[in-house]
Amino acid sequence: MKKYKKTYTIKKCLFCNLDIPKRYTESIATYYNRKFCKLSCQHQYNHKTNTSNIFCKNCNKPLVRKNSQLKYHNNLFCSKECFCKHRTKTSNKDVVCSWCGKIFKKSKSQILNMKKHFCSQKCMGKWQSKFVIGEFAYNYKDGSSAINLRIRSLVRYIKWRQKIYVRDNFTCQKCGDKKGGNLNAHHIKKLSKIIKDNNIKELIDAIRCKELWDINNGVTYCKLCHLKEHNS
Repeated sequence: MKKYKKTYTIKKCLFCNLDIPKRYTESIATYYNRKFCKLSCQHQYNHKTNTSNIFCKNCNKPLVRKNSQLKYHNNLFCSKECFCKHRTKTSNKDVVCSWCGKIFKKSKSQILNMKKHFCSQKCMGKWQSKFVIGEFAYNYKDGSSAINLRIRSLVRYIKWRQKIYVRDNFTCQKCGDKKGGNLNAHHIKKLSKIIKDNNIKELIDAIRCKELWDINNGVTYCKLCHLKEHNS
């Protein structure tokens, strides 16, 4: 019985347009599904068709990016430096210093909930020293708030607090909590009352006051127990 050889149409590679050779063991149906003559042609074709030519949003340098990368904002720039420069330009806004009148840039997120703006710490300090003192201070309480904060910033106060921790073995005297960074030194007699009773107006008065540095007037509490103590 005479056998007839099956014929098929030669396909062309989608990338290089050369003939796609049919493998000996390959069926005609499988051959017709092939689109490339070799794997490298397929990779180059995918790279060409799945990418876009764009320009850097900061310096307009030509770029080639995958379409899947275009949804990420940082891929629209040629470098990290260009990305940072563009973000500085678009996210910053010109504001006027409330003390010296200098115009400077500030990010929109910092401007949102602030009424006053300062170009430096020096300008902020000068403004506060003129307008946020005495009864105009945000934490003013019968004139005792300023000296209260100054006493708490003394090295001697920090040592007083440390002595209480050591005496109480770094343990909350109510719940037994020993977690580091979670402890407070609580004044049994309030600091504000000691200041008032001893008529402390300056730091020199605070240093000379023996009652202020008595460790028997302090006890170690955790933050939660300390808060409950003040709210009770």
